[in-house]
Amino acid sequence: MGIKRIIPFIFAMLLSPIFAQQTEKSITLTGFVFEQGPEGKLEPLSGAHILCVEDQQGAVSDGLGAFSMQVATSLPISLVASFVGYENDTLAVKKEAVVKFVLQSKTLSEVRLLDRRKSNAKSLIEVNNVEWISTEELHKAACCNLSESFETNPSVDVNYTDALTGAKQIQMLGMDGVYAQVLFENKPFLRGLSASYGLSFLPGTWIESIQVAKGTGSVVNGYESLSGQINVELYKPQTAPPLLWNTYLNSMGLVENNFVISPLLKGDWQTVLLGHHSYLGAVVDGNDDGFVEDPQTQRLSLLNRWDYTGFENRHITFGVRYLSEEKLGGQHGVIDSKPELISFDNPYEVLIETEQFEIHSKTGFVFDNPGTSLGLITTVKHHDQNTFFGSSHYKGAQQSVYWNAIYQSNFGRESTSYKMGLSYYGDRYDERLKLAQSAEEQFRREDHILGVFAELQYKVGARFCSTFGMRADHSKDFGMWYSPRLHLRYNPLENAVLRASVGRAYRQANVFAENISYFFSSRTLERMDARLQAEEAWNYGLNFAYNTYVFGKETSLNVDFYQTEFHEQVIVDLEAPNRIKIYNLKGRSHSNSLQLDASIEPYEGWELKYAHKWNDSKTSYSSAQEYISAPFVPKYRSLAQVSYTPWQNQWEANLSIQNVGPSRVPEEHTDTYKRPTYWSPKFQLVSAQFTRHFKKLDWYLGVENALNYLQENPIRNVQNPYSEGFDAAMIWGPIHGRKWYTGIRFRINKEKEEL
Repeated sequence: MGIKRIIPFIFAMLLSPIFAQQTEKSITLTGFVFEQGPEGKLEPLSGAHILCVEDQQGAVSDGLGAFSMQVATSLPISLVASFVGYENDTLAVKKEAVVKFVLQSKTLSEVRLLDRRKSNAKSLIEVNNVEWISTEELHKAACCNLSESFETNPSVDVNYTDALTGAKQIQMLGMDGVYAQVLFENKPFLRGLSASYGLSFLPGTWIESIQVAKGTGSVVNGYESLSGQINVELYKPQTAPPLLWNTYLNSMGLVENNFVISPLLKGDWQTVLLGHHSYLGAVVDGNDDGFVEDPQTQRLSLLNRWDYTGFENRHITFGVRYLSEEKLGGQHGVIDSKPELISFDNPYEVLIETEQFEIHSKTGFVFDNPGTSLGLITTVKHHDQNTFFGSSHYKGAQQSVYWNAIYQSNFGRESTSYKMGLSYYGDRYDERLKLAQSAEEQFRREDHILGVFAELQYKVGARFCSTFGMRADHSKDFGMWYSPRLHLRYNPLENAVLRASVGRAYRQANVFAENISYFFSSRTLERMDARLQAEEAWNYGLNFAYNTYVFGKETSLNVDFYQTEFHEQVIVDLEAPNRIKIYNLKGRSHSNSLQLDASIEPYEGWELKYAHKWNDSKTSYSSAQEYISAPFVPKYRSLAQVSYTPWQNQWEANLSIQNVGPSRVPEEHTDTYKRPTYWSPKFQLVSAQFTRHFKKLDWYLGVENALNYLQENPIRNVQNPYSEGFDAAMIWGPIHGRKWYTGIRFRINKEKEEL
């Protein structure tokens, strides 16, 4: 039975509890439980128990500290929040509102009994399948930028794009990262020409948290999101410390400095300045093949954010971001240990120059009616990129305007709420690609997409919630797009959840910028279709999550399955010898992804996590004339993590082991032989980090790829970069060997405030 036939039965099972509800009048209460963290900072407390004194109904807070419960009595009532090692807190609830508990830790014989909050968590009360990644989780690895923020997350895979630039890309649900909608605080971020290298443009030190949602996301955020949404939250004026400084150094010679400065201003204005500078001047050629794996890099990035809170019912925030980056790599001369590598009078060099400028704003209006507000989001962005590689050249420019107006309210009761609004995407692209073997390709496009959307959320008590959304977008070139999306959540137990989702999404491909790494080769580009159609896909998903207590500690289990079926897709065909063919799908294309993950704390201070994922992605390629596995998508991946932090919290140690399964690699053609399509070997990646905590300073020392595993001969025909058969983009494994790194984080927190 196919997934399309299974989904209606699942929906029917999830809907059936609605009709079994008693007709007795009840009230749904929601809220959060926090603990008093270091220096007065509030931190979400998961696993706390909330009890209604009057009718003895209860709930458990999730990984975000949130809870929802239904009480069959009238207000006022008394709620009690409790957690082992903390003082109970009792609140009198007189009206329907969001409840907030702040629990204080107990002191017994001068020993504090603490249950540490999770550094990442999945909510049991969110309708969407969302995973929350905190700053603490990012600190468990060398999170230099956004592309490295998922090294300890099993839902998002990280791979190298090529053997020349050191750039990384992500995969989600067995598909390329371009199908995941990457947002910066619900504003478009990784979109258009920044698709190839944009993940490295957000420094890890700036990131406050990341939310990863699988499947089609909310219609409020746009018509995209074929595989999921990744929303990145950066430090804001209200949440940023007065000073945060991070210095990073690795064995390749890369030096990074990052800072967050938030002066304590008096009055209604607040601001924060975020800065980043990285420099790599050394020649990095770990496999001694004459080509550098990490180009010489100089990057400067700045972000200034402002908030104005002088209005009682209005909140205004805006910011300016600037980025300048230059990378120089490629061939660096004769290698004495390999005399067969000849020196060229005209070495194959790679030069990438990028400049970005962005202005964004968000204005919120809060009305007298509870739960009613209006938000206006705007972004203006300019992106300019110059790439020289060998005798080829790519130049691209993009100007973008985005605005989104969102109105939300309810129908006089919390159980039914809605959002509706208008959005606009305006993009102008000017791209030129001149390959050494081909005539210059010029591509100019103007996109104007106006959309209207509505989303209705309906709750039945604390156990069932549904969200139905609908978008209608008009594209200047492609006409109308309709994007229906449905998400269902049912809690059979207070510590378990079942979810189902279905939705349609669209995307316009930018084939040159998104696939620039494939042109680092001797391949010729075949004439594309005069007009590539927009990509369209349906996504279906099921999720089950369960939290319980083992050894007195929270233990979680999560299983999800997602299927994506393309109706239209832009195919980048690498199956033909020494050619790139780009065309719309002629046949079938699908991707299935099944993931199982669990976490347990077997003993005080220890945390064990394990995840395993199976991918099945297939596409019809005209060159291969068959329905075959998509290239560079591993059949399976697993991730095991071990973390230990003693109760004094003076230090912590983290170990991660990835097992990456085989992936299909397109066939290789040279003047002398043809090697057929083959599957890469499976391999393991081991990373570890030790962190020593001081009062205002953290020192960390770590290693990546500790086993020093490398893809053998990552560049095809490396001896002759200007000849047929040269290809630096057939990457399925690591191109960097063992990498040591160290760094310090210095932080000055705000004085304890009364909350």
